[in-house]
Amino acid sequence: MRVINPQSIVFKTAVIYVFFTILNVSIFVLMVFENQLDLIAENAILTSQHTASSFKYRIDNIIAAKEDMTSVNINKIIKESSELDISTMTLFSESGKAFVNVVRSKLVEKETADADELKMINMAITKQGFEDKLFYHHVNRRDKVISLFIPFTYSDDKLGVAAIRLEMKDIDRQMGYLYRQCLLIGLLVTILHIVFALLFSKMILIPLRKLNEATDLISKGNLETRVQIVRDDEIGQLATSFNEMGVALQRMRDEAKGANPLTGLPGNITIAKYIDDCLAANQLIAVLYSDLDNFKAYNDKYGFTRGDDAILYTRDCLTATAKRKDVANVFIGHEGGDDFVVVIDFDYWEIFAKSFVSTFDRGVYQFYTSVDARNGFIESINRKGERQRFPLISVSVAVVSNKTRPFRRHAEIIAVAAEVKKYVKSIDGSCYAIDRRTGPISPTQRIDPSMIPRLPTSADGA
Repeated sequence: MRVINPQSIVFKTAVIYVFFTILNVSIFVLMVFENQLDLIAENAILTSQHTASSFKYRIDNIIAAKEDMTSVNINKIIKESSELDISTMTLFSESGKAFVNVVRSKLVEKETADADELKMINMAITKQGFEDKLFYHHVNRRDKVISLFIPFTYSDDKLGVAAIRLEMKDIDRQMGYLYRQCLLIGLLVTILHIVFALLFSKMILIPLRKLNEATDLISKGNLETRVQIVRDDEIGQLATSFNEMGVALQRMRDEAKGANPLTGLPGNITIAKYIDDCLAANQLIAVLYSDLDNFKAYNDKYGFTRGDDAILYTRDCLTATAKRKDVANVFIGHEGGDDFVVVIDFDYWEIFAKSFVSTFDRGVYQFYTSVDARNGFIESINRKGERQRFPLISVSVAVVSNKTRPFRRHAEIIAVAAEVKKYVKSIDGSCYAIDRRTGPISPTQRIDPSMIPRLPTSADGA
């Protein structure tokens, strides 16, 4: 069962979308309801206006503007109202005195108009005088009735008002239709929002969730995870990039299995594979095996932490040299301890070796106290337990190439390099040497000094 995360973008989007859906449906339905309700009221008012006009015409015919409000005339008006289906009517004088009051076709005693009725009477008389209106009306939607106040003249110059109440007939049926209409409209709008939500979820939220789940799996080390999203839009491009990233991470992890934990450089497995691949491709390469001289004595005096700093410094010198513009195709590995391996195109090996040795010697003094740096040596205990002076750290580089000898495997290069390195380390100071022998591979063959093209040391300066 999936646990809902209130902090997830899916949950937040769903809450916001539901809120705006409810708000949108409510506003839309309310607008439709109010508009239709006004139309229903307007229709009722138009119907009532016809009744009011007919009633005023009959009152004017009965009283003829000169007659007084006699009981005979009042009875005639009551009869006319009954014919027009007016069941509730009151005849008022201008001052609000009630001549007669009929409620639901029954006479009910009433002496004067109340405050609201008196206000309506004045409004009706005012509208007739200034706006030439036949009557004044008031709609009571709650009680579903329309009150009409119709001015008339009697006894030559006296004004009276006939107040009638008309029920808004058929209002219940029309309201029922209106409710059904609003419900249908609300349902349609809701369905449209749901369809849009499903499309949005399918296009955006579900792919994002898949990407998030895949990212979580990759963060836990499952680099084989892939996202199955095939689209031409930005989400599809993101999924493609994500899958390519997974492939790259998997490749990097495979390559880093043999990486040195201190320097982060490729380790033995990767170094051996790289050399074998170059030999299999018949590339003309030079392999530079480098290690530090007098490093154990340095560790004994300054400690392993400072020793690690010296190893990292050696790595930095190698990587800085690899960035020179006059060298190319440089691979740098770290076998462990103070032993480094560089694989480079044969044409650039000497430029690289010379620059690396010079760079190393220029900065090595930073790892010593001012006294030891000035003296050019340190005092430490040798393997026999005797106190001895040791020169400052230097670097020895043994170079082996397949230019003159037919190496088939990296193991053959390692065997030759071990012999060359013994020779180079026998020379004081930093230096490099290359094996220039030809013919079959026989590491036991005695090294000739001619194999050394140049032996730069710290005394060389640059």
